[in-house]
Amino acid sequence: MKALQKVLVVDDDAVVGRSFDRVLTDKGYDVSTALDGEEALEKCGAEAYDVVFTDIRMPGMDGLEVARRIKAKCPWTPVVIITGYGTEENESEARVLGVNGFLRKPLTPAMIEGITLKALKDREVAPAAQPDAAAIAVPLTEAAVTETVDVTAQPETLKDILRGAGKVGLFIAAPFIGLAYALFLPFFGLALLAWLGARALLRYGTLQRFAGFLKNVALFVAAPFIGLAYALLLPFVGLGVLVWMGFRMLVKQPEPK
Repeated sequence: MKALQKVLVVDDDAVVGRSFDRVLTDKGYDVSTALDGEEALEKCGAEAYDVVFTDIRMPGMDGLEVARRIKAKCPWTPVVIITGYGTEENESEARVLGVNGFLRKPLTPAMIEGITLKALKDREVAPAAQPDAAAIAVPLTEAAVTETVDVTAQPETLKDILRGAGKVGLFIAAPFIGLAYALFLPFFGLALLAWLGARALLRYGTLQRFAGFLKNVALFVAAPFIGLAYALLLPFVGLGVLVWMGFRMLVKQPEPK
């Protein structure tokens, strides 16, 4: 009878370990879990595993350190990084360590089964029980994983969706924000004048002084309109004055003797 292939899942979130157990146990795998890096290294020291999955962010020892120590002791053991916070820097460091792939949260049964099969195939390609650098499995690329798992169909994380929606919303709202600013700016100015008036009323406390303040405000507001009216009506006023003066001179001419 063929021995069960052993899988170790290292994640401080117990739900992740149970997800692997539900998916892989039904497929004939022997699944063990560890809640931190120290426990994972203890289990790896006690028995050999055919593939190790480790979360990248955990209290204490992180997933990169777990992968480094496992690869240093058993370079032929496939290690897959589980991450919901993937960065280029972390992934570059993981590839240098020789990890065999990346599994991005949220996880699906197809993703778990697909990358497990791929990691085990890479282990079969590497010479068994030869702990040298040449025996390290070639890291999986995302394109290779798509042989079993459609990476393009993986759902985005909620954080990425919200970030994209926020950018689209700002792009759509920008012209409306500008229009609202242009429309409401005059009302803001009037509200500011009203506020100044209210402060003056409270400060002076007498109706007479407040009326004087309102008069000054009214003159300040009306000044440009008065100037504009003066500029427009001055020619007509001048002509009217000239006509009036001519008419008076005509009326007051002395009678001939």
